[in-house]
Amino acid sequence: MPASSFPTPERPLPLPLPYEKPMLQRAASAADQEKIYRDHTRQRLQLTAIEMGLTAVAGSVAALLARLLIPMPEYVGLRVLLLPLTALFAFLIARAPSVQTYGLACMATIATVSFNSYLGALGTDRPLMYFLPAAIIIAVTTSFFWITLAQWVGGSLACYAFFLPFVFDPTANRTDTVFTLLYAGIALATGFVTHRRIQDYQRRAFDQECRLAELSATDALTGARSRAEFLHQAEQAARLARETEAPLALLYLDIDHFKRLNDSHGHAAGDAVLRGMAGALRQALPQHDVLGRLGGEEFCVLLPGQEQAQAVAVAERLRLLLAQVPRPDERLTVSVGIAVLRADESVMQTLHRADLAMLKAKQSGRDRVCTAD
Repeated sequence: MPASSFPTPERPLPLPLPYEKPMLQRAASAADQEKIYRDHTRQRLQLTAIEMGLTAVAGSVAALLARLLIPMPEYVGLRVLLLPLTALFAFLIARAPSVQTYGLACMATIATVSFNSYLGALGTDRPLMYFLPAAIIIAVTTSFFWITLAQWVGGSLACYAFFLPFVFDPTANRTDTVFTLLYAGIALATGFVTHRRIQDYQRRAFDQECRLAELSATDALTGARSRAEFLHQAEQAARLARETEAPLALLYLDIDHFKRLNDSHGHAAGDAVLRGMAGALRQALPQHDVLGRLGGEEFCVLLPGQEQAQAVAVAERLRLLLAQVPRPDERLTVSVGIAVLRADESVMQTLHRADLAMLKAKQSGRDRVCTAD
C-alpha cells in the first residue's frame, strides 16, 4: 500500500528534518549531486586557504625584495599596498559561502599576485623574462584548487592577461617573445592536465567517502537505517521536537514466530522475509518517517509530528500491509509497540517503553498494536 493511499486528514504535515545528512546517494538529481560534490570540495580546499594566502604574500614579498636589488625599481609603494590586498582576498577564500564566491576570490588573489609581478617587471631590460617565471609558477601551482573548469579558465586569464602588454610591445625582444609564448603555453597545458587529474582524484575520493558513509548508515540486508544511524536521527528528531514543542512517536515492530521460520525453512527464507518487510515499509512510509533495523527481526519507525492516536492509526495500517508480504510457512504478522516522547525522558527511555509495549502485544496474542503506559 503506497503512502499516498493513507487517509490524509489524520496525518499533519511532517516536520522538516534538518538532521538528515546531505550525502551523495540521497540527492534527488544529478544537479543536486554535483552541487553537493562542489560544496564538499570547496569546504576541503578552504582548509588550505591560510597556507595559500601566506604563500602568495610571501612570494610577492620575495619578488619585491629581489626587484629592489635591480637598478631603478618602479611602483614600489603600489606593490607594497598590494600585499594586504592579497591577504584580504585569501581571507575571502577561506570565508566564501558558495562555490561561485570561492572562485571569484581565488581569481582576485591570482590577479593581485600577477599584477604585483607585472609591476616588478616594468623598468627592466627584459620584462618578459622577469615576468615569465612568476606566471608559470602561478599557473601550475594554483591548478589544484580550482573547483570547476570555468574557474580554471578564469584564473588562467587573470594571470596570463598581464603578458599581453609585453608580448604586443613592438620594442620587445623577438627571442624573448617566442620563448615566452612557448613556455607559457607549456605551463598552461600542464596546469590544465593537473587540474583535470586532481578533479578526478577528488571526485573518486568523494564518491568513496559517500559510499562508506552510506554503508555505515544502512543495514546491508534490508536497506533500512542501521541501529546507530537510526538512534542518531532519533536523537536529532527529539531535540527538534523539544525545541518546537511538537510530538514525536516511535513504533517498535517485531515479526511474530520468526525463530520458527528460520528453524523450519532456513535463514535464507528468514532473510527474504526481512527484505520483503523492509521494502514494504519503505514504500508505505512518507519520506520524513525514518525506518531503522535495530537487530534481528526488530524494526523501529520514527514518526515526527505524530501524536499517539495518529501513531496507532499508522501502526494498524502497517500491520495490515505487512500481512501481504510473502512468508513460506504462514501469514506474516507483527507485534507493534508505540511510545510518544515525553518531555522528561531520553530517546532511549522512549524506545524502551515502546519495546515493553511490543512485548505486551506479544503476550496479548501477537498480531496487534499496543501503546506504552
